[in-house]
This record gives sequence, structure tokens and C-alpha cells, in this order.
Amino acid sequence: MQITNVVCPTNKYSIKCPFEMNPEYITIHNTANDASAMAEISYMIGNNNKCSFHVAVDNERVVTAIPFNRNAWHAGDGRGTGNMKSIGIEICYSRSGGERFEQAERLCAEYTAYLLKQYGWGIDRVKKHQDWSGKYCPHRTLDMGWERFLNMVNSYLGGTTPINNNVNNDGSDVEMKTYQNGSTTEVVYADTNCTNRIGSLNPREACDCFGIFNDRAMVRYKVDGSNNYKIGFCKWLRWS
Repeated sequence: MQITNVVCPTNKYSIKCPFEMNPEYITIHNTANDASAMAEISYMIGNNNKCSFHVAVDNERVVTAIPFNRNAWHAGDGRGTGNMKSIGIEICYSRSGGERFEQAERLCAEYTAYLLKQYGWGIDRVKKHQDWSGKYCPHRTLDMGWERFLNMVNSYLGGTTPINNNVNNDGSDVEMKTYQNGSTTEVVYADTNCTNRIGSLNPREACDCFGIFNDRAMVRYKVDGSNNYKIGFCKWLRWS
């Protein structure tokens, strides 16, 4: 299980996670998009909307952003238990479904079981968005069967399929550095395979670098003409 920790800038705390939190539950969501976990996290922490979540999971990795000791605005219940006492997890690729979504859902079940073990919780601590606000979410997971998903989590808790305890916390201990781009434009991608272009660094543009993943540099850069940020990967960028 590959876990990538992306740091939410502290200057975003007042918008994204203004309150301290001692979590008591895990809340499952579906994104209703077809974007990767890194793209979902990048968009979430890059905008100034009062909407946030702690984790996004796709078919390849788990990406965390909001610290678990801070609340997030994901459950639609104001300052109720969902927003103030639960870890919000978004499962990616739920708009179209199919194999990518099913793989993401399985990885989310494994990660959920991992968190339950970390906190010493039982399966009763796993909630759906619908439990807090009535919204039909996680929509595709509900369509496919909520009990089916809970059974999947249970299987990782000690059933026929043991949880993978070899957790790779990529980026968790990497010091963030500042990089200044060279004299040419550098393309930024949503994935380390560099197949989905999401933007670019202008010549001489500065950006934050979080580390090297699959031989690609993870960067956070400002979107032109705004105070919003994106996170992605560059082919040729290296530490300054």
C-alpha cells in the first residue's frame, strides 16, 4: 500500500481545517469525478472553497493532505460529528466506475482497515457520508452495496485477506525545498507516468518540491493569475 503525504499549507487551515480534532469515525465518500487521487488533493488544497477532506484514494495510491488532528468540511453537517469528529476519505473514479474504481475501492477498504487497526477501532466506526447529512454518497459504493464494502474492510481486518502491513509512506519525511525553473517551460502532470498534463511551470517560475516519486519530482505551484495552487509531477525537475 503506497501512501503519499502531501502537506496542506498552514495558511489554508482557516479555510480547510480550522478546528483541532480527535477523530472518532471514518467517513467514506465517492468523488463523483474521474480524476486521480493526486489531482483531487491538488484541487482541494489549491482552491479557497470551504470544502475539504483528509484523504483521496485511487487505484494506485493513498494520498493524505489534511492532518488527522484537524477537522475537514466533507460531511455536510456543519459543526456536527461528521465534520468535526471523522476522517473523510474520497474514493476516486466513481463517475464512470469500472475497473479503476473497483481497484480504488479495494485499496480504500485496505487503508480503512489499516486506520481501524491504528486507532484500535471496530468496523462500527466506518460511516458513509449519507449517515451524517442524508446525501446519497458514496453513490457508486452504495449502488454496489454498502454491506459489501464493509465486508471488504472486514476481510482486511483479519479475514481471508490479511492487511498489507508493508506501508510505504512516500514523502512523509522529505523536507520541502524551493526550486526555480530554468529558461524553458516545464510541463506538470497529474501522474508519475506523465500521461495526464495538468499545467506547466513558466521559465524562472519558483515552486515547492516535496520529493522524488518514481523518478519524478512532486511540485506545488501557483496557477497563473490566481492565489490557487496545484500539485503535480515533472519529468526533468531536480532538487536545487
